[in-house]
Amino acid sequence: MTGDAPAHGMTDHAHGVVEVVGPDIEASLAFYTALGFELARRSGNFAIVHRDGLRLFLAEDVHATTQPRWTNLRVMTNDIDALHEQARARGVAILHAPQDRPFGLREFVVRDPNGLDLRFCQPVEPMP
Repeated sequence: MTGDAPAHGMTDHAHGVVEVVGPDIEASLAFYTALGFELARRSGNFAIVHRDGLRLFLAEDVHATTQPRWTNLRVMTNDIDALHEQARARGVAILHAPQDRPFGLREFVVRDPNGLDLRFCQPVEPMP
């Protein structure tokens, strides 16, 4: 074994996974499930959630920061406007409403309880 064994219950493993660490795993789970992520696994202060082929690890560390970060996570999806409406209807605070960007993506932005910005987007025709 070379250290590349999948996490318990995971069958594919040749890719990176973002781990979001915050001080309250329950707040993290509530936020991500409101965005349509499904819980794949929960073990104490650790959880795996997924949607649209994206898997995230969520972990709790009471000393973790909740300050906004210079890092964000871009999540590609097929129907940005439907996802925006779903998030808004479930009470998720929207930082930036859906808009077409000059680089060919339509996106909206939310911030998780740990200070991480998520940019949900889908391809559109680039602006001239």
